[in-house]
Amino acid sequence: MTTSVWTPPPADEAALTEWLRARDPVTRAPGTGGWHVFGHPEVKEVLANHGAFSNEVVRPVPGDSPMRLYRTGNLTWMDPPRHRNLRGLVSQAFTPRWVAGLEPVIRETVETFLAGLRGRDEADYVREFASPVVATVIARMLGIPEKGQQLFQEWSRSLLALADPSAEGNGLQKVLSLTQIAEAYLHQFIAKRRAAPTDDLTSKLIAAEIDGERLGDDETAGLIALLMSTGQAATITLVNAVIVLGRHPEAVAKLRARPELLDSAIDEVMRYRSETTRVERRTLRDVVIGGHEIPAGESVSVWIAAANRDPRVFDAPHVFDIERSANPHIAFGNGIHYCLGAPLARLEIRIALRGLLDSTLDFAADPAGTRLLDPRLMFGASEATVRFTWKEKQ
Repeated sequence: MTTSVWTPPPADEAALTEWLRARDPVTRAPGTGGWHVFGHPEVKEVLANHGAFSNEVVRPVPGDSPMRLYRTGNLTWMDPPRHRNLRGLVSQAFTPRWVAGLEPVIRETVETFLAGLRGRDEADYVREFASPVVATVIARMLGIPEKGQQLFQEWSRSLLALADPSAEGNGLQKVLSLTQIAEAYLHQFIAKRRAAPTDDLTSKLIAAEIDGERLGDDETAGLIALLMSTGQAATITLVNAVIVLGRHPEAVAKLRARPELLDSAIDEVMRYRSETTRVERRTLRDVVIGGHEIPAGESVSVWIAAANRDPRVFDAPHVFDIERSANPHIAFGNGIHYCLGAPLARLEIRIALRGLLDSTLDFAADPAGTRLLDPRLMFGASEATVRFTWKEKQ
């Protein structure tokens, strides 16, 4: 891979994919454009080397901003040692075994929203299925009552719309307003759970303790906000799955004939159409990556979407193959910031797609009714009209 002239990343999906294909593994943009890392091993190295590449200093948040909710307990904006301590506390409550126990709740939620689609020729798949399924599961997992779940669903949709270049109105102002409302709601809710704990995740987070340390209310609220925002990964992967599978009917036919390929298909969707296009880091010291020395204090864009199509790692990387035998994609990240909610996201996606495949004879996203997100931020859609052919009700 080689490129002689630096050009800014294009906003068009197809053009961006081609732009990513042409990049060197590590490239310095001219002027103040910082450094860009595209290669799979180089991206993994940057994400794993938290001693040289900081995430904490990338996004300073003013104390008077509603986004301060994301500052205190947000693991993704935090470096060790605080990251290690806080993640240890969260891991006490958010265990793989506890997540696996959520399967009945997820199945019930998926069936509820599928029931609202059955019999209809088309629907807004994001608003009526993918987004509410994920937001409702997270809210129920946290113990949020039904009225609060409606706030979570609206908050979730507003966060997603931030990456929609065609969204009308001031999307950021809506997010700020909803975040302010959510912060007040969460602090009241946390206070109630401290006074009367139950078996939900919020109560478990409050009770978690390591070496006498427990989470404060601000950190608990920030962690809940993090779960809501990172839960978008499951929402967007559900959307991306419908978009990609609709373009590859042979893969859908294979999935219907061989249901055991579903997990492999989900991994291939995440590799082929990575939800997170890139993340940002800043160097804390001089460091060498891919033969390039990056000085301290430099901004570094880490292109996960490019890494997941690196021909040095993936055979025929631009081919969608649900039987791909080796698929070391890094859609969930790498190193200490590997997505804490990955097991939950996988479970949600698996159950939702299984329900959709079992209930339909055919489905496809209508390009004219699909509003794609800015691919320089994430691959996905804020709206997607999906047409369905339903099976006869047994």
